[in-house]
Amino acid sequence: MNAPIDYQISEQAGRRYAVLPLEQFTALVERAGEVDALTLPHEIVSRHLVDDVPLTRCWREYLGVTQAELARRLNVSQAQVAQWESANAKPRHTTLKKLATAMGIHVRQLTLEE
Repeated sequence: MNAPIDYQISEQAGRRYAVLPLEQFTALVERAGEVDALTLPHEIVSRHLVDDVPLTRCWREYLGVTQAELARRLNVSQAQVAQWESANAKPRHTTLKKLATAMGIHVRQLTLEE
């Protein structure tokens, strides 16, 4: 969103509010979510870059979720989760979205997309 934001300042009951068109507000909220999604805890970055551990496994372990629990959330086998976490695995984007949702994170935190 590079266009200027069309807003007005409103005051009610001693509080000041910025009033802007809903489309601009929604775009701002979505953009904020995208920026937040790019953050990764140091522990995850370190394990992924230094120890070459797949991001899916880093996140799962960081969140304290077992492979069995993640499999239950996704209605798949524990062996399937282990396969997605293997070093050679290249899960499809739709699979990564399901994994991210099951772990309560944004898919971009598993893909490092820009």
